[in-house]
Amino acid sequence: KAKDTVNAELGTFNVREDRINGGIDSIQLSFIRFKSTNPNPASPIVYLSGGPGGSGTKTAKGGRFELFMKLREVADVIAFDQRGTGLSERLPNCPYTVKFELFKPTDKQEYIDKTTANISKCLGFWKEKNVNLKAYNTTESAKDLDDLRNVLNAEKISLWGISYGSHLAFEYIRLFEPNIDKMVLASLEGSNETIKLPKDTENFIFQIAERAKDNYGTKIKYHNLKEKIKTVHNRLKEKPVTSSFKNGSGVDTVGISNFELQSAIATFYLKNPENSRKLPKLYTQMYSGDFSGIATDVMVMKSYIFSRISPMAFGMDMQSGISSERKALIDNQINNSILGSTINFLLYEWITNLDFYQLPDAFREMKENKVNALLLSGTMDGRTYLNSGIEIAKKFNKGRHVIIENAGHDLYMQSPLIGDLVLDFFKGKNLNIKKIELEPTIFD
Repeated sequence: KAKDTVNAELGTFNVREDRINGGIDSIQLSFIRFKSTNPNPASPIVYLSGGPGGSGTKTAKGGRFELFMKLREVADVIAFDQRGTGLSERLPNCPYTVKFELFKPTDKQEYIDKTTANISKCLGFWKEKNVNLKAYNTTESAKDLDDLRNVLNAEKISLWGISYGSHLAFEYIRLFEPNIDKMVLASLEGSNETIKLPKDTENFIFQIAERAKDNYGTKIKYHNLKEKIKTVHNRLKEKPVTSSFKNGSGVDTVGISNFELQSAIATFYLKNPENSRKLPKLYTQMYSGDFSGIATDVMVMKSYIFSRISPMAFGMDMQSGISSERKALIDNQINNSILGSTINFLLYEWITNLDFYQLPDAFREMKENKVNALLLSGTMDGRTYLNSGIEIAKKFNKGRHVIIENAGHDLYMQSPLIGDLVLDFFKGKNLNIKKIELEPTIFD
């Protein structure tokens, strides 16, 4: 609740910015500690935000506040700001941005050319400012985490994370498995899964079309939606459109290419059921020639999302990179999948076109481990897919994978049952559960 407050401790510590390349500069990292209410607390529970770029301290102030408080029954709970985020030392934002003509439908190649040129300018700016972007990678972050363990004077730590936070946790397992007590991870992003597969995104879209046929037995039903989706994209490939929409002061017009529609759908409509509930109606309207429902989203994509980059997120994602085998898969899928690779923004194209350092292959190879872990996946998560979660769970010899039917990407927030499950796991209770079923979100 917005007015709830609790006493907490702000901690800071310094780490070497670039251990890999022998840098001696130090950066300051920050965390907030919520002291345990348990007289015999277990290993500290460290929260790892998603993104990359999310802030642990900011998350603790939001909707997950209640779960942070509950977990104090077990141990101290640490909201950690990873390097370059939140209250930790930040990097200067690049002053350069890209402009795209709002009225004109813009094709993918123009986005690639303009954003790549802009990134090159930003890299020059950061070099002038002596910003060592190469030091902002998941391996350094995992080492920061172990330094935090030492600062907390803890023999072991437990980890609690989501999305990119799980990606960071997997690297911590690779480097520091003996230092882990327990681990709860949701919306799993494997070590080689920074770049998502186009066919996984397509399968998710078609899963929505399948569910919308009967719409969980409600009156509004969507027959033939899969064919309508394909038709909308095929039409735009042949002939982009312009669409008007109302804004606060009148009417605006925006051009929409197929790539821009793909990008808007991937960015705004797949993450959680409250987003994807709008998709059947939206595609039905576009099939009838009405693009006003998506027009504001395309304008936001053109004006803001593709126009700038965040240094920390850029460094982390680029260096997590992609294996050559996965790259070959994406090359084969990208042009014959309904949304292409737009779930990755243009990250795949930047990795392909920019000569930017990637972490060694060993980083992307997940090996089996013996971590006591609870892994959570939502069936309606359109960012990190269930099939990937099932494969990742096979690497955990002492892990349990709970599938949450009808939950999306931000699944900690989607039912009190999930928070109770997390608390029970950290308390050491025996969990005989493989699935939780939430009420489905009805399509509009």
